[in-house]
Amino acid sequence: MKEIFFFCLLLFSMPVFAQEKKYWQQEVDYTIRVKLDDVNNFLRGNIEIEYTNNSPDTLHYIMMHLWANAYKNNYTAFAKQKLQNGSTDFYYSGENDRGFIDSLNFVVMGLKATTEIDSANIDIAKINLPIPLYPDKKIVITTPFRIKIPKTFSRMGHIGQQYQISQWYPKPAVYDRYGWHAMPYLDQGEFYSEFGKFDVEITLPKNYVVAATGVLQNKIEEEWLNKKSQATIDKLSSPIYVNKSERDSFPPSLPETKTLHYLAEQVHDFAWFADKKYNVVKGSVELPYSKKEVTTWVMFTDDQANVWRNAIHYVDSSIYYYSKWVGEYPYPQATAVYGALEAGGGMEYPMITVISGSSRTKDLEGVIAHEVGHNWFYGILAFNEREHPWMDEGINSFYENRYVETRYPDEGFFADIIPSIVKTLELDYPHHYGNYLFYSFCAAPHNDQPMDINANQFTTTNYGSIVYAKTPEIFLYLQNFLGKEIYDSIMHEFFEEWKFKHPYPEDIKTFFEMKTKKELDWFFNQLIETTDHLDYKLKKEDVSLQIGNSTYDQLIVKNNGEVKGPYSIAAFKDKNKVREIWYGGFNGKMKVTFPDGDYDYFKIDPDYSLPEINRKNNFLKTRGVLKTMEPIRFQWLASIDNPNRTQLFFTPLAGWNYYDGLTPGIALYNSVIVPHKINFILLPQIGLHSGKFVGLGAVNVPFYL
Repeated sequence: MKEIFFFCLLLFSMPVFAQEKKYWQQEVDYTIRVKLDDVNNFLRGNIEIEYTNNSPDTLHYIMMHLWANAYKNNYTAFAKQKLQNGSTDFYYSGENDRGFIDSLNFVVMGLKATTEIDSANIDIAKINLPIPLYPDKKIVITTPFRIKIPKTFSRMGHIGQQYQISQWYPKPAVYDRYGWHAMPYLDQGEFYSEFGKFDVEITLPKNYVVAATGVLQNKIEEEWLNKKSQATIDKLSSPIYVNKSERDSFPPSLPETKTLHYLAEQVHDFAWFADKKYNVVKGSVELPYSKKEVTTWVMFTDDQANVWRNAIHYVDSSIYYYSKWVGEYPYPQATAVYGALEAGGGMEYPMITVISGSSRTKDLEGVIAHEVGHNWFYGILAFNEREHPWMDEGINSFYENRYVETRYPDEGFFADIIPSIVKTLELDYPHHYGNYLFYSFCAAPHNDQPMDINANQFTTTNYGSIVYAKTPEIFLYLQNFLGKEIYDSIMHEFFEEWKFKHPYPEDIKTFFEMKTKKELDWFFNQLIETTDHLDYKLKKEDVSLQIGNSTYDQLIVKNNGEVKGPYSIAAFKDKNKVREIWYGGFNGKMKVTFPDGDYDYFKIDPDYSLPEINRKNNFLKTRGVLKTMEPIRFQWLASIDNPNRTQLFFTPLAGWNYYDGLTPGIALYNSVIVPHKINFILLPQIGLHSGKFVGLGAVNVPFYL
């Protein structure tokens, strides 16, 4: 019987083993030789792509990105999106300012391949393979190419003879467990690319300073950059003044050229930037655990010198903190460069980021931290950020906020306002509160969208409020619920498990649930996949409860929202938090116990870590009348919604009509930006000629279907 039982057990287990799928991903290695024509703004070159098929499938074609064609006409996805989002600069641009890629002739293993341009997107092509590509086999694809570099309308482009060369070469789309991911170039919506090695040579006039992905192989060029770094450091010892004509002019290009050679491994993109006027500063940073040294660079022009004078320290500290919190930086160098970017404040590429102009050092530091941080979220953890932008921009924004709050712990969101005004208007909120305000601005009136949708499905406002604001807020929520130490430990393990791979949302969810032994549907299935809102309400204090030798207060909590997430309640005495307890989520209404004590009031979420759409019902006094009502505050003109006060705004007003004469009065209202459940405005006035009270009033109760 034992033998029969063992045979049956083996038989039933075999289908399970057969269904298990081993993780795989393709490998794409590049050899690129390119030359810059800075008179006519062309790149001419050749590319060799070694494509390794690690999938279990036989491939008969390769989907290829030709993203430079996004700038060719007004019918590309990029052009349409720019116009849809209210930007007309590209639509009305001249032919000479536009760009394209041509001169392509794809050859596979010495055999000519036929090319089909996508009927809807001219920046996507299908390369039909003359021979099948079987599993565990590789092919070599070659082609010449020519790129007309457009004026900078987005990421790739030039302003005069300053060049931003990104999303430029013919690039295979990712083929993964879900198939091909061919996508047109977009301004709002980033990329998904395959890991491999890059061997790139760039030929251009000798007096250009170049910053690029990878490690420079030219010793003479490296020595030249080292000398420029020392010269820049000496130069920065005094203020630099540049007039507009100096800023917009470019020195003549030398007739002599140089060929720069770069190598990069375990990266999925290659970008480079060139300007003859770049200042250079070289630095280094020691990683927190391995103590390895990473070489760092910043490059900028004189018109940004006073803002960039300490930028090398921003790059260094960003690498240090992200390495400490997420996982150690694996590459030998990192660079931040100033460029004429027209797609946000900065844009990331492996080992290098380009930053648009800044007017303040603090703003520059935040952007550098964010863009350098993308080496982890986008670079090393290569998410499909076009389909799941929260995984890249959102998680990275969480760490950017953590970076700012770590570097400047005493500076809140309104740190730039005069301290006396911050105190008077009660605006002393942590730095991350700005994300909450942006999210609630769209979520409170139900104008928000789910986090986990394709980047091009977001409205322009929601791309900011949901991807960049809600995501960091809910990850702060998850961190505070789990505890920072546990959260960091899990993220480190996730990083080590998935670095240089392509994790999807289900992979993050599975990993966190496995490590925490907690059900996290409220987080991954509700907060991320839906527009369900979080809103807990403290209703009242019930009778005390005796359990053993301990006495507990019973608090009645109601979930007014749809998210069944955990929440915390804190007890305060003399405005100081004396105890805080986390509770599991629920639907409906529930009694919870809290250790008895001499408290003045209770409060849900005292540190603003829950992304609630209504914080006005989180308060409960232990004595007195109107226990659930926060203290009333009369506030002139306007302020942000204060979760600790019942606000009544006022402002003087005056009118005039023939019958009543001059009608001075006052406006009284309870909401300014974010609507409440009941919104009112009262305009009592008195007619100085008629002696009668006049005015208007309105009450608004919004309903959302």
